[in-house]
Amino acid sequence: MVLLRRIFRLLNVPGFGSRQAESQLGRIRTAMLSVLQAHGGHSIQRVSQRVRFATDVEALWYLRQDVMTALSAIDGESAARRQMKGINSMFKGGLPGSMGPRAHQRFTNNG
Repeated sequence: MVLLRRIFRLLNVPGFGSRQAESQLGRIRTAMLSVLQAHGGHSIQRVSQRVRFATDVEALWYLRQDVMTALSAIDGESAARRQMKGINSMFKGGLPGSMGPRAHQRFTNNG
């Protein structure tokens, strides 16, 4: 898989190694590491390492839950959600449409 990504980057296939994608990857990675580095502990270090070595924006998208869980264990869920809100918005335009945040719909009873 890594070899395939390198080939796509060399061929400059959109979304694989473009300067915009690399810039977005760096910004998101820095933001995630920033909220994690304020804390210590083995679980935070483990999540930080996974964020540091993520190869693309999609990998960071899936690591959001791990970051949220680690922050929640220390600061509580409300504080963790506040910290992740800005990071979540950084993914806009960098993911396939099916991977973005989903609007939650309320079910109402019209009866």
